[in-house]
Amino acid sequence: MSYIEAEGILLNANMKKGGKLLLQIEISEDLDNKEDYFHLRKMIEKNVRFSLENTIVSYKVEINARTNKPIREYKVDESGIVSEVSRPEGEQLEAELGLPKEAVPVKEEKAEADLQVIDEFIRSGLAPIYEDMTYDFPHIISRITDGVTYAKIAYELNISLGEFSVIMDEYRRRVAPLAIKWSEWKEGKANDPSGENQGNDKQEEALPAQEEVGDEGSTLHEPSSLNHSPDREISQSATEPELEEVEGYILENNPTFEDIQYDFPELLKRKKSGESWMEIAQSLKVPSTTLQAAWNKYKKKVKESMKGQDGAA
Repeated sequence: MSYIEAEGILLNANMKKGGKLLLQIEISEDLDNKEDYFHLRKMIEKNVRFSLENTIVSYKVEINARTNKPIREYKVDESGIVSEVSRPEGEQLEAELGLPKEAVPVKEEKAEADLQVIDEFIRSGLAPIYEDMTYDFPHIISRITDGVTYAKIAYELNISLGEFSVIMDEYRRRVAPLAIKWSEWKEGKANDPSGENQGNDKQEEALPAQEEVGDEGSTLHEPSSLNHSPDREISQSATEPELEEVEGYILENNPTFEDIQYDFPELLKRKKSGESWMEIAQSLKVPSTTLQAAWNKYKKKVKESMKGQDGAA
């Protein structure tokens, strides 16, 4: 059976009589001296199965019409977490003077990003999970990269192929600006391992856009399910101490700290009993990012206590 996989440009699509569609595709690669060209020739006038996917993701960026600058800015911390900062010009001055906020004129501009960059960002587990889109996108993108078809994944999710395509397009558009910033950070880190020239320290702090983020770059990840899995269990960085040791210490000693408002020894017991961090956060009526930030801070204090440092109550 002949097979070819390549990228190219869709030059034209014409509807013919009888509902037939004639596609004209220009393959970007030079196939003159490749075995692929032979396989391609064998498929002429044969029934073939194919799928098309745009390798460029188009999205819109909100621009301040007065300053011609993006409304939203992004920063990346040392763990690769992208944070979104919304700072319309004049807002801080208005707050200081007690003046009502003046509406900022906003316009939209079209932007484009490489699909490969966006998918790499999603696979990293650092892309945000939105309340209205709670599929396990890192796992889905990994399967697509491995060659699993959209049709098969849509069938497993019990949705139509068209609906699945719309969901993937929308999610990729939403995370595109974050993916670009993350890719720039990653490239800069590769060129400057010390991170001294990343340029992120000039931007103000903001809550992470990532829905649930673990400490030291780890993420809350639940790898088993495709469908509706916003919870991401704690996975551990290779450079971190053993998480089981830390959790064992917490469960055995019940350490508490004056500046930590949550009873994490009890919450950890609930987690071990089968509840997810997302469910626990919802029961406490707090954002998952708030709970996770407190958990990260708590674990660091516990590690200090395990090393014999002061701080435990």
